[in-house]
Amino acid sequence: MAQRIDSKPIPFVGPPEQRNLGTEDSRYVNVLFEPIANPLLGQKSVYCVKRPGLSTFSSPGASTGRGIHVWPQTGSTYSIIGNSVFAGTSTLTSSMNTSSGRCWFVEIPRSTGQAQLVICDGQDNYNITSTGVISQINQADTTNYPVSTLGPVVYLDGYLFQGASTGRIYNTTPNSVSGWIPSDFITADTHAGALEAIYIQKDQIAAFTKNRIEFFFNNGNPTGSPLLRIDQNTMGIGLASRESLAWSGESACFVGENAGVGDGGRAVYIMQSLSKVRDISTPVINRFLIDEGVSISSCRSWMERIAGQLVYGLHLSVINRSFLYGVDSGMWSESQNPAGNSLYISGATSINGTVYLQDGGTGTVYTIAPSIFQDSGSNFTVSLQTPRMNWGTPLRKYEPSLSIVGDSTLSTVQVYVNDDDSTTTYSLGGQIDMTQPQKRITRLGGFYDRAHRFEYQAASSFRVQAWQPEIDK
Repeated sequence: MAQRIDSKPIPFVGPPEQRNLGTEDSRYVNVLFEPIANPLLGQKSVYCVKRPGLSTFSSPGASTGRGIHVWPQTGSTYSIIGNSVFAGTSTLTSSMNTSSGRCWFVEIPRSTGQAQLVICDGQDNYNITSTGVISQINQADTTNYPVSTLGPVVYLDGYLFQGASTGRIYNTTPNSVSGWIPSDFITADTHAGALEAIYIQKDQIAAFTKNRIEFFFNNGNPTGSPLLRIDQNTMGIGLASRESLAWSGESACFVGENAGVGDGGRAVYIMQSLSKVRDISTPVINRFLIDEGVSISSCRSWMERIAGQLVYGLHLSVINRSFLYGVDSGMWSESQNPAGNSLYISGATSINGTVYLQDGGTGTVYTIAPSIFQDSGSNFTVSLQTPRMNWGTPLRKYEPSLSIVGDSTLSTVQVYVNDDDSTTTYSLGGQIDMTQPQKRITRLGGFYDRAHRFEYQAASSFRVQAWQPEIDK
């Protein structure tokens, strides 16, 4: 007589555990996790929710997407595609000095004399006025323009600051975006690490080198740079690639490393409101980061608030996967396009509640909204994959039924099973009708150990909490 050994709900939640192709480990694709706390009961439930869909906003070009920014001064969406700058679908210039690599944006307020948007492509600056006039700034225009520019530019207290590969952080003269003096710089190199990027949080500039993060504030020095280093705040974490640095408000995420001092590992870190920098990745994510090798410089990142939570996106080119980290939930997932390939997003921006994302491969600009359940009219697949389990015994077992705990919605969930260390083959075990009050299938057969995969492909909302198998031996 069969003996029931398990019938408990198992939450659809967990860290990514993929090895190799990830066919036998837990994996959550095209979802975000929403923790819902009940303070009266002192409990927390975690829901697995289909990510919002994308709608095509504009396709002004057809080349590498290098950056996107909405400027409130004009209300226009500025996108960099190949070597062209677009305001909406209008071309401002098609003669940028570079045609690949990330471009950086910074807004200059009207208090400087004229509101401007400054774009840096890693070599030259491009200053845009509110009337759409664009000016290219380099050594041909300004003899003292910094050479070997890295790309990141920040604005603080009337100065435009720009990092260079020499480790120097240059600044313009006050209230200018093109007045450079050769002696106006400070060097971020207290530990001999090459400068990778600069970023502003609150009233301090964080200088990311290959093995340290150094912090500077405006000390009002009468000559040279106005900045002064805060020596005691230096952190022993380096930046693996400036392409991995993304921020929103007072939160910034990046891929860190410190190979120069004997630590060959990599991890994703978060810095919030100048508080302690902490590791937010998992051993699996870290292994993927290490596998990127020198190609980590080709990663792309973004950060925006979507579907009610702040999300950091990281695309890795070697393994061709895109990961999502919920800053509010502390949980990782993946994103794919309708073809089942990595959803390659190279930048994000927002205004008045509308979020824009840029396709890194084509430059297409999308909007993203929780009420949209397709990507540009095409369905994409939610895939929830469990780790392999043997329910505490190596003996042969049977699965009489399986249920899903979740909201009713349109269409069905396909349930696949992978048995007995068959690392590449999943067989269809049945379909669960999500319109029914009881979301259940029966007769899933026998096995020694088993992994499950749940797939939902309909153009509808999808929110589940757990799956509940009945296991007999």
